[in-house]
Order: sequence, then structure tokens, then C-alpha cells
Amino acid sequence: MTNDTVVEEPRLTYGSVTVPTRLLGCWYRRYIRFADGSEDASTRVIWVQTLSGVGDIRVSATRPDLRTRDGLEDCSTEELLALAEQDCFCGVTLFDSKAKPFPTASWPKESYLFRFQPVITFPEPGWMEWLEGGTCMIERAPSGAYVEDWRLQPVSQRFGAHLVRRDAPSLTCLYVAGDHAIFARNRLESLPPDRTLPELARESRYDPKRLRELLDCEFSYARRAKPIGDYVIELSTLPWREGQPLDCPPVETLAPCAAGSEEILDDFWAVKSCWRL
Repeated sequence: MTNDTVVEEPRLTYGSVTVPTRLLGCWYRRYIRFADGSEDASTRVIWVQTLSGVGDIRVSATRPDLRTRDGLEDCSTEELLALAEQDCFCGVTLFDSKAKPFPTASWPKESYLFRFQPVITFPEPGWMEWLEGGTCMIERAPSGAYVEDWRLQPVSQRFGAHLVRRDAPSLTCLYVAGDHAIFARNRLESLPPDRTLPELARESRYDPKRLRELLDCEFSYARRAKPIGDYVIELSTLPWREGQPLDCPPVETLAPCAAGSEEILDDFWAVKSCWRL
């Protein structure tokens, strides 16, 4: 096993730190392989990891193309049910570098901020192994249920931040790693953690109004082509958001802030954590 990857330590940091430097950045999942030998390489899965906070978005390749819709109100019941199959979360990643047989990342229930899908799909911690100079990260379920292959996106470890929207109606976070970002906005109500969105939809007898309430939660992945450009949404749980600018503040200009749990960035965002290599 290869876990001796050397990664430059951040020279500027602010906020709580719960993960090692080599876990920072934006990771694309190449595939997940299950215990029965089946493999999924088509679902788009993107993980943006900051010093503590994490944003994760998972969208099936079979989701219908709804980019021309005007919003949830413009979707049919069948289309709303297709959106209910998506799975995303944000919260805090915990890490035990001394765990055996591999360093271990974990996401206990209390570490989640909120989820698109109320039920935790993969409740196990992950055994982590870095290969190929740290650009490949293999995650294994201790039970053997799955293996995931993650690939680090170029220059996404150089700087990043976890921001929280100020005075938003519901908790809204922005996770940035270099030219990559995940925007996460919670729905207005808390959902029971023991039922999936399709199950909650069935309980409501597929009432369109109720379906729209259940789905009014956004996770969007955005990327920018130029260092001074805006982040543009490439993948979203609300497909009509794809192609729109994220209107993200200039995160790379952040420096360590004075003591305090939050530092005001501008009229809209507060800094929870930031780093720069």
C-alpha cells in the first residue's frame, strides 16, 4: 500500500482542519466497483474537499435532459421523480491518519450539514490509499461492499475555501478548490432520515406540489476556464441551472483572518475556512 505521498503543506490557513493536505482539492470519481463485481463508471460524482467542509454531488448519466425547463414547476411528475433519484451531501470529513490497515475518512451522522437524499447511501467510513504521486485516491469500504477510484483535478489543491451565505433563508454553502466549486443550498424543511425521496414521494401519492417541496434543494458543481473568470455551473440537481454563472467571490485572494469563528468576506458571504499552498 502507498500512503507516503508527500504534499506541500499549506502556508496560509484559517479555520478548523480535520483532513490532511493530500485530501484537499477537487476529486472526480473514475468508477465504483461493488462486491459482486459490477461497476459504475457513468454516474458523475464530484467531491470538493476543503480543510474540514466537504461538498459531494452524484448525478446518474440516465437522468433525463431537463436543461430547457424553467424550473421545478415546469417538470412533469415523471421528470420530478427522476430528479428524486439524485444523491448529494455536504458536511465535515473526519480523518484518522493512524488507523489500520489504512488511514480512514469518516462521515458519521452528526458530521452532515444536509443531504439531498435524506437516507445515507454509504454509511461506512472509507479506507484511503493514495497512488500515482497522490493524483489517484482509492477508497475502500471496510466491509468490502465497494471500491472507488478518485482522480485529483489539476491545481485544485493550491487554494480553496468553505464559505457560508449570510442571511439566506436556508443553510447555503460554497466549497471551492482552485478552479472547481460546489454550491449547496438546503431545502426549507428537515426530512425524516429513514426514507428516501422516492419513498416520501410515494407517501404523498405523488402530489406535484409536495414533490417540488421535496426537490427544492440545490447542489451545483461549477468550474472556471480562466483564473480571473467566473465559475460556470456544469452539473446541477436543478438541470436548468447548468450553463449559468455561479457569481462566486474571488476566493484566491483570501488570507488567514483574525481570530473568530467566521470572518465576513462581503455583503453576502462569510469565511468558515480557507487555505493557500
